[in-house]
Amino acid sequence: MTQKDSNIRVLVTGGTGHSGPYIISDLIAAGHEVIALARSDKSAAAVSELGAKVRRGDISDLDGLKAAAADSDGVIHVAHRQDLLPSSGIDAVAAAELQIMLAYGEALAGTGKPLVVSASIGSPTNVGWPAPRAHFLGRPATEEDPALPPAAMSTRVPCGFVTSWSSP
Repeated sequence: MTQKDSNIRVLVTGGTGHSGPYIISDLIAAGHEVIALARSDKSAAAVSELGAKVRRGDISDLDGLKAAAADSDGVIHVAHRQDLLPSSGIDAVAAAELQIMLAYGEALAGTGKPLVVSASIGSPTNVGWPAPRAHFLGRPATEEDPALPPAAMSTRVPCGFVTSWSSP
């Protein structure tokens, strides 16, 4: 396989979050094409500045998410519905995430395309979750907020999985 053949088109959600900019930069440095989902002009500008192509959309639009996933060679999902935390709590975020995973499953079933999922919902900028050296916002973090300082990031515990979807 040539270097060009090994490059893939990767959809990245959460490109302006805590992990997203690093993921986008690493993928681009490795020669891959990155398509970043962006819901605002500011997010679109930020991921574009990193070298990603912008696909306007929102993870709450499941049909749009399915189409974006189907148009890619693989998906890295590091976004979540943090906007639901203040009014509905973590159960609503989890319920929304389940629907997002089912949408990806529908789009990627039988394709062998990879899906990588990681969450940082417990990050110190979220409302009410203390961590050493954390600076609380008193509200959910958005792409308007600065990234966590390295000292605060060291308190995070990453989790996630890698899988290829197949039909049940």
